[in-house]
Amino acid sequence: MMIPMPGHSVGSDPAAHERLQQQTEQLEELIKDHDVIFLLLDSREARWLPTVQAIKHNKLVITIAVGFDTFLVMRHGLSPAAQKEAGGNRLGCYFCNDVIAPTNSLGDRTLDQQCTVSRPALVTMSGSLGVELVTSILNHPKGNAAKAREDFLQCDRSNLGILPQQMRGDLNTFEIKCMYGENFDKCTACSSYI
Repeated sequence: MMIPMPGHSVGSDPAAHERLQQQTEQLEELIKDHDVIFLLLDSREARWLPTVQAIKHNKLVITIAVGFDTFLVMRHGLSPAAQKEAGGNRLGCYFCNDVIAPTNSLGDRTLDQQCTVSRPALVTMSGSLGVELVTSILNHPKGNAAKAREDFLQCDRSNLGILPQQMRGDLNTFEIKCMYGENFDKCTACSSYI
């Protein structure tokens, strides 16, 4: 699929607009037809539309983002309606801490600042943690409504372990931190306004 980043033109060719419409609809159908959405994309902009569509259809979303020597594994919160029904605080999505709308974050960056180059074990470590997180969520009675907190001892647990919202790894220190972020009610991806 070739869905351009927000702010990027598809030009004035009617065929390009038709292809974009078809691909956007195809993406939404794929999201609607699946239970878990893994966002394993190469830029923050590429994660935006699938995040919006997955929240709309209340899907479990796991973002895995890698840098040169760091990674993020994150579960997105429920849709506003589903969280209201489940009660408790709503977890944030990948965009809840953004201070700007999606723009071209790949421009004017050196190769090591883009997530196209990473250390060898980074992808397998982060991917494995993402699968383990989904497995733990699916084995918890509350599913993705399971409580997450900054202090991992206060997170809900499944039989397989705690259910953090975010795991951030750093190969420089061989450290993984569990983190937490609540929904921003004006988020450019998951807010009820969007």
